[in-house]
Amino acid sequence: MDKKDLYNELKLKIFREEISPGTWLVERELCEKYNLSRTPVREILRVLGADGLITLEPTKGYSVRKLNFEEIVEIFQARESVEGMAAKLSCLRGDPEFLHKIEKIKVELEQIDIVKDTYLGIETGKKLHNTIIEAARNDLLAEFYKKLSNLAALTRNLTKRSVEIEQNSRNDHIAIATAILEKNGEKSENSMRKHIKGTCLLLTRSYLMEQTGLVST
Repeated sequence: MDKKDLYNELKLKIFREEISPGTWLVERELCEKYNLSRTPVREILRVLGADGLITLEPTKGYSVRKLNFEEIVEIFQARESVEGMAAKLSCLRGDPEFLHKIEKIKVELEQIDIVKDTYLGIETGKKLHNTIIEAARNDLLAEFYKKLSNLAALTRNLTKRSVEIEQNSRNDHIAIATAILEKNGEKSENSMRKHIKGTCLLLTRSYLMEQTGLVST
């Protein structure tokens, strides 16, 4: 396994919670498990740290980031601004090929049964967001989006446990796609902001319930 492969594997395992939040990533153990020297492993850990997926504690090392309530809210507040503007710009700058992609994604979303296939709903929603940010053609927004997407992925396991969140997301995504196909920049931005704000509200409620033990998980 090379350095790139290990980076992608660790990132995926963190997203899927195969490596749980709070777990220590021990440099020596990673070297032995993946047959790599310490230099590339250290580089990988630094990149994961820059992505916001792991945190460095002096004298202790790296551990998988465990988001608290305030951090979750901050992530979604930032996403609302970045992705709201991206949705508006995509209406102004998107070409016919972009609109064709959005139409295709909209049809896919309408056909998904969230109760039976939550994962497909999540992946199709991600495809919509990625397509929009690409069409916005703003390098800084794309850079912010990439960092925020990594952080948002840490919350995705919470949404997977809530059919309500994913059903609402599917409906919001259809509304966003519809606004874009209408080439209505203001409506597209407002739809995106409403979606992200609503997801944040439902997700933080779910998070607080789990933390306080008010409902079973």
